[in-house]
Amino acid sequence: MQIMKRLLDTHAKSGIGSATIVGLLIVSIVLVSALWAMTREWGKPLLDLHAFRQTQTAISAYYMAEDSGMFFDYITPVLGKPWSIPMELPIYQWIVARWHNFSGMGLDQSGKAISIAFWFACIWPVWRILGSLRQTTAQRCICLALVYSAPLYLYWGRAFMIESTGLFLSLGMVACVYSAFQNRSWRWLSVGLAFGVGAALCKVTTWAVSVGVAELLVLFATGGLPKRSDFRWIGLTSAALIILLVPAKLWLAYGDAIKSENSFAREIILSTLPDQKSWNYGTWEQKLNLQTWQHIGHHITDQILVPLPLIGPFLIPIILVLGALASPKRIPIILIFIAGFASGPLIFTNLYLEHNYYWCANGIWLLIAAGVALGGIHEYKPETQWPRITAVAFTVIITFSGFKLWSVNYLPVLKSLPNPNQLADAWTKPVQNIVPPGRTLMILGYEWNSFALYYAQRKGIAYPQCGGIKFPSPQLTESLTKLGSGEKLGAVVIAESLLTTENQADFVKILQQLGISGTGIRTSFGVLFPADDLQPVY
Repeated sequence: MQIMKRLLDTHAKSGIGSATIVGLLIVSIVLVSALWAMTREWGKPLLDLHAFRQTQTAISAYYMAEDSGMFFDYITPVLGKPWSIPMELPIYQWIVARWHNFSGMGLDQSGKAISIAFWFACIWPVWRILGSLRQTTAQRCICLALVYSAPLYLYWGRAFMIESTGLFLSLGMVACVYSAFQNRSWRWLSVGLAFGVGAALCKVTTWAVSVGVAELLVLFATGGLPKRSDFRWIGLTSAALIILLVPAKLWLAYGDAIKSENSFAREIILSTLPDQKSWNYGTWEQKLNLQTWQHIGHHITDQILVPLPLIGPFLIPIILVLGALASPKRIPIILIFIAGFASGPLIFTNLYLEHNYYWCANGIWLLIAAGVALGGIHEYKPETQWPRITAVAFTVIITFSGFKLWSVNYLPVLKSLPNPNQLADAWTKPVQNIVPPGRTLMILGYEWNSFALYYAQRKGIAYPQCGGIKFPSPQLTESLTKLGSGEKLGAVVIAESLLTTENQADFVKILQQLGISGTGIRTSFGVLFPADDLQPVY
């Protein structure tokens, strides 16, 4: 205790207060613990939550690693030929591929590592935003501790997905645009535009949530009643944020033009399809349905709001209220960040309902709002110690509970996965022993999930049965006619759940018409029926 007192006295004399030391200590422990948590079960394959999205991203990175010149025309060979069906601009995939080539790290681990790197890089824009709002170092540390202990990011921040990349670019845009307005700086505005272009092309839904926050912060910076000199910069920043729609729209049109050449893609994933609007934004019936918001509420409590005995998921809402009461000047900022959080599910209702990883785009704004509220408690009655102690106690409770919730909800998922050798023996080797490189593999029974194709390291057709597409279909006939002689079907894998006694004979008949043997081999992803001209080699 005497040593600690001397240490605090020494730092106090040097201008570093005990509150700052405590804040730095807490956030350091949280960051180290977060890195530890995010690297658990490091070598396990991408078969955990939303494996379809992780492996869809990974399979593009796989082929970009094989062809270093591939970028705009990158391929995602899961819906047949032509193999290119561009979604987002592959910023993340390209970086993963280059890191994999450069370091020799396994591709799965490279994807996780780059995702984690971008997530930790978010410290810079968050720190800058909070600094622009005149938060002290201790208050910024408290906020970062909440953000980096959230179960949402402990899990999805290490997934083989574009989420952390898109979030970093979006946060960078907000930080730079806000700094540009405060400092009347063309340099910061230019950097903010660069971040914004990257964000809009990488993950447009994440960008859309952050644009509103940036605009509200700019308006807040005027102090309520804009001066004449403010209007010019309000117009400039607003125009800059709106202009970012142009590259996003151009990329969308480019992607649609390419996807329209693919017989399956043009039926299910073109942005102009009638169902796409309802898939992205939801319907009014869905938005007005109480069950929708109950389900969405579960996403929030399971990933962001920590459940505690008695208090349950109400701790952070209580902190928001207490922080607002302790420091009323913070109310507009707290409301801005809450609006950023709420805008995600309000605008993209169905996406947030169906995919829990979409909360990465907006969850951070609720956590920052809570951090700002804790800052209000922290600075209440500076002549006394108990407000700072209360803020620190809340921070410790929330961060501990965040890691605890991660260990209960997410760590068991990772531990349950097979190891790479088990997956190779159960799937990769059996497929590769039969289907040579270049030949096409078709998977039935998993929608257009790419995990089987990715781990087989084969291009193919993850047969989609959405959009009214049956099996077989005219889309399949068209797709197969585009295959070259060395690309023709090498095997068809059918999920065992589809092979009932009633329809197995029908499947065999269709397979024979496709040049596929009616005798199958059981694998971990279903029964594999090889092409007539291919024999298993063991």
